Amino acid sequence: MKDAVGRKRRPERVLLEHVAALCGVEPQYEDVFGERHEVDDAVLKALLESLGFSAATRDDLVQTLQTLQARAFRQVVEPVQVVPVGTAPIAVVLSFPESLERARYRWRLRREDGWETLGEGRIDALQGVDEREGPGGRLCRRLLYVHEPVECGYHDLEVFLGTGPSEMAARQRLIVVPRRAYVPGSLAGEKKTWGLTAQLYGIRSERNWGIGSFSDLRALIDWAADVGAGFVGTNPLWLLFPEDPSKVSPYGPSSRRFLQPWYVDVEAIPEFWESEEGRRWFGDDRIRRAWEAARRTALVDYDTVWSIQREALEKLYAHFRKHHLEKDSERAQSFRRFVENGGKDLQSYGVFHALDAHFRRSDPALWGWPLWPGAYHDPASSAVAAFAAEHGETVTFFLYVAWNAWEQLSACGRRSWERGLAVGLYGDLPVGVDPAGLDTWLAPSLFALKTRIGAPPDDFNPKGQEWGVCPFLPQALKDAAYEPFIAMLRANMRDFGALRIDHVMGLMRQFWIPAGLDARHGAYVRYPFEDLLGLVLLESERNRCLVVGEDLGTVPDRVRTAMEESRLFGCRLCFFERLKDGSFPPPENYPPFSVASFSTHDLPTLEGFWQGQDLRVRESLDLFPSEDVREKMLLGRKADQKALRALLSAWGYEEEESDATGVPDDENRTHRRAAAVYRYLAASGSKLLAVSLEDLCGVADQVNVPGTVTEHPNWRRKLPWDVETLKTHSRVQAILSAVTEKRPRES
Repeated sequence: MKDAVGRKRRPERVLLEHVAALCGVEPQYEDVFGERHEVDDAVLKALLESLGFSAATRDDLVQTLQTLQARAFRQVVEPVQVVPVGTAPIAVVLSFPESLERARYRWRLRREDGWETLGEGRIDALQGVDEREGPGGRLCRRLLYVHEPVECGYHDLEVFLGTGPSEMAARQRLIVVPRRAYVPGSLAGEKKTWGLTAQLYGIRSERNWGIGSFSDLRALIDWAADVGAGFVGTNPLWLLFPEDPSKVSPYGPSSRRFLQPWYVDVEAIPEFWESEEGRRWFGDDRIRRAWEAARRTALVDYDTVWSIQREALEKLYAHFRKHHLEKDSERAQSFRRFVENGGKDLQSYGVFHALDAHFRRSDPALWGWPLWPGAYHDPASSAVAAFAAEHGETVTFFLYVAWNAWEQLSACGRRSWERGLAVGLYGDLPVGVDPAGLDTWLAPSLFALKTRIGAPPDDFNPKGQEWGVCPFLPQALKDAAYEPFIAMLRANMRDFGALRIDHVMGLMRQFWIPAGLDARHGAYVRYPFEDLLGLVLLESERNRCLVVGEDLGTVPDRVRTAMEESRLFGCRLCFFERLKDGSFPPPENYPPFSVASFSTHDLPTLEGFWQGQDLRVRESLDLFPSEDVREKMLLGRKADQKALRALLSAWGYEEEESDATGVPDDENRTHRRAAAVYRYLAASGSKLLAVSLEDLCGVADQVNVPGTVTEHPNWRRKLPWDVETLKTHSRVQAILSAVTEKRPRES
C-alpha cells in the first residue's frame, strides 16, 4: 500500500492508522499553512494507551481491533442517545444474543415530567442491523423505533428483552435537544449591544485587598449599567489551587465547577461586621501594612493576598461556627442547604482542600494529589474517610469558603439582571483541567491524565502550544451519559447571561500531546460533536444563557457551519480580520452572530499593537524560532499599522505622515486613535462588542504571552487605574463616547 505521494507504507503503520482512526485518533493533520503532517508511530501509540487501548505491539493492536468490533454488542442499549427535537421516529439499537431472536420485547419511556409511554412487540419483527460471533454464541443487533413525540429534556428509556430468568433489562438516557441556542430578546432583529471585559484579579478599587473581588465585579456591573453597556465579561473564575498561589492561570483550573476563593470580598461577609475579634484583627498594624502594600503593587502578590485572606476567613469561620452553626441560626440553615444541595462532590471539595493543605504543610513537594500517598488517591477510600472524620472542622471551613464565593457571585448575577443589562455576566469556560486538581481526583477515569491539550505550530505560535491541562476521555463521557459535561455546563451558566467556550473546536476534536512531549508531537482526537453541541444548546435554553464559541485559528468548516445553524456566536478580532489585499474590512463584513473586539488576552492590546510591545517581549524571551520569522512579523506589523491608519481616516482619526515615523505618541492622539478604532468596531455587524479594560486604560502589555509560564508576569498585571478613575478619565470617556455613538442605549 502507498500513501498520497506514492511512498510505500509499512503494514504495521497501516494497521496502526486503522486502529487509531477507529479509536478517534487522526493519524494525519493539516496545519494552518496547509501542510499535511503524519503523526509519529510513538505518538499514536501513546495516545491510544491514554484512551485505554493496548498498542505497544502488533498483537496488541489486533486485540484492540477485536475489542472495538465487539464494543457495539456489549450492552443491550447504549447508555445515552442525544437527538434533536422533532426527530421522528427515534431509532434505538438493541443488542442481544441470538437465543432471544424469537422472544418478545417491551419498552417504557419515562419523560422528564414523569409521563410514561409503553410499547411491546416481537424482536424478530424489528429491522436487523448486523450480527457477529461472540464468546458465548451469535450476537444480533436490531432497530427499535419509538414513534412517540418527545419534547426537549432528559428522559429515560427502559427496554426489556425476553421474559422470566433470561430477561435482559437496560436503560438509556434519552436526551432531546433544541436546534438552536438561546439568544435574549434584547438582541432580536437588528438589535446590538456592547460590554466591558475585565481580568477580575487585576481590578483596582478603594477597598479591595490587592486583588479584584466579587464586590469589584458588582461595582463594574453598576458602572456598565450607568454607561449603557449590555454585559460585563470576566476571565474564568473557576477553582485554581488556593494553597499554591504560583498556579495562577485561569485557564488551568483545578475544577470547572467550583469557584476560586481569592475573589471573595472578606469585608462583604456578614461575619466580618459581626465579629469584634475579626475587626480587631483587621485593624492590627501588621495586617493593615500587609494589605496596603499588596494594594500598591503593579502585579498581584498572590502569596500575600491569599495569606491575608486565609487568615481572615479562618477567623470569620470560627465566629460563624460559634454564633451560627452551634445555634442553628437562619444563616447556618442557609449554609446547610448549600452543603446538602452540593452533595457528595461538594463534600469532597472540602476534603480535597483539607488534604492538600495537610500534605503541603508536611512536605511542599507534595503539590498535587498524584504525589500524595496512594491511600489518598481515591476519594472513597477508608483512609480519606478517616482523614475527613479527624479533620472535620477544616473540611467545614473550606465548605464555608466555597459557600461565600457562590453567594457573592450569585449576587453579581442578580445585580446584572436588576440593573437591566441586556445580556448580563459573560463567563468563560476553559478547555481542560489541571491533571493534579480536584476534578481529576473526584473522577480520574473520566480524564486522559497522561496527555495535555494544545495546538500545533502556526504562524503566530511557530513552536506550537501545550496548555498544561488534560481532557475528558470521549468514551468515558458517553458511558457516564454525559453527566459530568452537563454538570460543568450548569455550573458555568447558572449566574451568567452569556458563556464563552474556550477553543470551541474542542467539542469536535482536540489536539492531544503525550505528557512530556512538546506541541510538535501531537494528534487530533475526535469527540462526539453533535452530542456535545446538542447538550450545550439544551443547557443554553434552560439557563437562558447565550453561548459564544472561541473559534479563532484553524477551525474545521463543519464546526463553523454548525455554529451558524445553531446560533452560537463566534469571535471576530480586529487584530486578525483582513481582506485579501491586507486591508481591514468594512464593518458590515462582521457577521451578526459574533462578538467583535480588538484582540484577546493572548494577543497584544490596542496600544501594544501600535507600540510593538508584544514583538519586543517575544524577542526578549527568545520566542521567535528564527531571525526570518522575526523579520517577517516586524514587517507584517508595519503593514498592519499602515492599513489600520488608512481605515481610521474614515472613523474620526487623521494622522499626518510624520506621525507614523517614530515620533512618540502624545496623549491626545492616542486617545483619538483608540476612540476611532472602537467607533469602527461599534459600527460593525456584530451583535456584541467587547471593550477591554486594558484598552480603556491604554495598557501596552498583554495579559498572557503564550509559550511562557514564569518568564513573563502572565495573569498578574493590575490595571493602572482604579474603578473610580476609570469612570472619569479622558481616554475612557473618548472611547465610550465613540462606542455609544454607534450603539446607543436602548430606550
